[in-house]
This record gives sequence, structure tokens and C-alpha cells, in this order.
Amino acid sequence: MTDKKSLVELLPDLIAKKFQLPIKERKLCITETQSQATCRWVEIRMKQSVPSFCLTIDKPRKKGESDPVFSFFNPEEKGICSKNDAILICQKRQKHYVFLIELKSKNPGDYLKQLKSAQTFVQFILARIKLYELCKYSLKDLEFRGILFSCRHCRKTPDDGTSKHIEQKEIEFKNRNGLLVTEQECNQSYNLTVFLK
Repeated sequence: MTDKKSLVELLPDLIAKKFQLPIKERKLCITETQSQATCRWVEIRMKQSVPSFCLTIDKPRKKGESDPVFSFFNPEEKGICSKNDAILICQKRQKHYVFLIELKSKNPGDYLKQLKSAQTFVQFILARIKLYELCKYSLKDLEFRGILFSCRHCRKTPDDGTSKHIEQKEIEFKNRNGLLVTEQECNQSYNLTVFLK
């Protein structure tokens, strides 16, 4: 069919607007809303030649109600409704990268489980897309990568809230229980290209 789209063109039509994180003026800003958080934000400068889409399923649950994303799970069962902060999907040529992103202020705790949970969630979405043959490209050449942004090694940032763009060094991803993961500083601005190498 000629009306089929690439994955990043298709996702804005498939994912409800309330779960989409906007990329404005080629910048993606992921923020932490909890008032006591020291890991407040991360900005990723996008590249026009790398089509991208971002979503979040990190929606708070109201006391006494079911989970707003996983309403069929019992939210009282530990970890079953675990979510990460953002999922960024990029297409570089015919290859797709899925960045599973988590912001942590101090103790990263079970962040790896949160990222692996996000990976299984994305695999579920992709399985549905494949089942109904919605995408014009094969989704076989796809790589999952986890990014933990934390304050464990943070440098002092300006108090005026201005964006600080740090020197971009090569970022290394290490295999952590079957997922390529890197740990980076919060409250910084990064170029997308450093994560695509």
C-alpha cells in the first residue's frame, strides 16, 4: 500500500495526544515535576535529518483509582505498573533507535527494571504495528538503548534556570542485563548525535 508511513510518521496518529512529548524548535525537553527533585530537566537537541517521536506513559495515579495507563493491572502489586519518564524513537536511515529515558535525583534504585519495563511496552506497540502491517519499513533493524540521567555526578548548574550546554564527549553504552545503557548528568543539554554513535 502506498499510504503506509514510516514508524516515526505513524506513531503520532497511533498514540493519544496526552501521551506525546512535543519536540519544539528541534528541542526535546524532559522535566521532572516533583517539587523535591534535584534532577529537574534534560534537553535533547534534535537533528532535522533524524526523524523522531517522543512519548511518555509516566502519568500519576490518583489515590483509590486504577493506573491511568495500565488500568487492567492491580496497582498495589509492586512494580507491575512501573514506568519510565520518556521514550524517544529515532530513525537514522533505515535503522530505528528506541531510547528509554529515566530521570533520577539521587538513588537510582530499580531504574534498570523501569527501563526494561519500558522496553517490553514498546515491543508490545511494535508487535501490534507489525500484526496489522501498518509500517512501510521493516522494524527488524531496531536498537533499544537506556539512558539514566541522574545527579550522582552532576556539576553545579546556573541558578537562573538557563540551559547549560556541556561539552559533548563520546557516550559509551554498556550492556546491562541485555539492554545497552548509559548514565549521564541531569540539568544539561545534549545533542542527539552523541547517543546515536
